[in-house]
Amino acid sequence: MNAHNDVKRPSDQSLDARLVLAAAQLRFAARVDFLVARWLERCATNAEAGQRLFKTDRKPTREFGMGVDVVVSSPRWDESP
Repeated sequence: MNAHNDVKRPSDQSLDARLVLAAAQLRFAARVDFLVARWLERCATNAEAGQRLFKTDRKPTREFGMGVDVVVSSPRWDESP
């Protein structure tokens, strides 16, 4: 009779524990990857929305030194020239 063969040996138990741990690590890594991908997608969407919000169709600004008006100032700030 080989009744002792029905009992798992310690090495078999540790192997099972390692497989369970490896599977748990893979599930955790997959979940983290999913959450990071979703976060990055939200960031990209927000950036695109911000760009659309601040996009303007203004004419290009004049270069420095061109079209500068001369302003005559009064000696007192509350008097007009």
